[in-house]
Amino acid sequence: MHARIFLIALAAAAAWPSGSSATEPNGYSMIAPVPGSGGGWDYAVVDRHSGRLFLAQAGVTAIDLKTNTVTTGLVAGKITHGLVPLGDGTLAVDDSQTKVITIFDGASGKILSTIPTANDNPVSGIHALDAMVVEPKTGLLIALNGGSGLLLLVDVKKSSVVGTASVDGHPEFAAADGMGKVYINVNRGKSSEIVSMDMVSRKVVKRIPLDGCEEATGLAYDQADQVVLSVCDNGILKAYDARAGRVVASIAVGRGADAVMFDSVRRRAFVAGGDDGTLSVIAVRGGGDIALVQTAAASICRPPNLDRQNRRFPTRPSCRVLSNFSWPHPIKCPPPFQLG
Repeated sequence: MHARIFLIALAAAAAWPSGSSATEPNGYSMIAPVPGSGGGWDYAVVDRHSGRLFLAQAGVTAIDLKTNTVTTGLVAGKITHGLVPLGDGTLAVDDSQTKVITIFDGASGKILSTIPTANDNPVSGIHALDAMVVEPKTGLLIALNGGSGLLLLVDVKKSSVVGTASVDGHPEFAAADGMGKVYINVNRGKSSEIVSMDMVSRKVVKRIPLDGCEEATGLAYDQADQVVLSVCDNGILKAYDARAGRVVASIAVGRGADAVMFDSVRRRAFVAGGDDGTLSVIAVRGGGDIALVQTAAASICRPPNLDRQNRRFPTRPSCRVLSNFSWPHPIKCPPPFQLG
């Protein structure tokens, strides 16, 4: 495994204004490799309070985005998957082996609380706790059991699980719309769908089939246009317009896509194709205007959260984490290299 993380920067970032009328920039390119600690990692997020990138990597690894200083073992863990900033400088990380969610301070790594879930989460496995999302209207932290389809509803202030819900199938990732709904990618056999769940009533309100999608993975939400972006392992991005109630775009992206990130300021979505070693950049100008604007060659498997202040985000040039987590087919990445 190449134990490196690449930082991506917009070539003309300093001069590029936000908004749909902005001229398309020259493109995204590699700017620098950051030596890492080795070992696979799953989800990654940027926390603006601490100015750090956090990786779920057998615990938590932190990278200072100003100095590129890497701190391994900031928080101890076994098989960590989900990471989510809580908005006040604290973060949550879950561990599928211990079935515990840990709340910690992003600046110091100090553990503030631990939330056991085993009593409410009976099905064990590598994905017994996986992706997490904060739903702003209810204030709940929602953790997915990717094996059983169970959603654990967590009250962080009470440090306890306060309820559960089910979507059936195998949930992969979730995104909140800020108004009480959560959208979840769910795989069931050979079919994939987006499940819309009302977290106030804790009921499924709609299931959106993703025709042609094989193994839905990453999910992102464009709040301004109420568009859900879902990416599939077979190299397709689906855009669902919640206002129109239908899928409005199907765009070819890199195969082996495992996540999608949306930059609400610059109106761009980023999809890394682990099989093809590409970064797909998609302009989202509204529900009816979504298009691929750049395909950059790079050794990438997943784009995590964005460092919006510095207009950069990290990617990983190795797929070892995918094979470690028992993905259904072999993953191949090209040798790492830098774009000029």
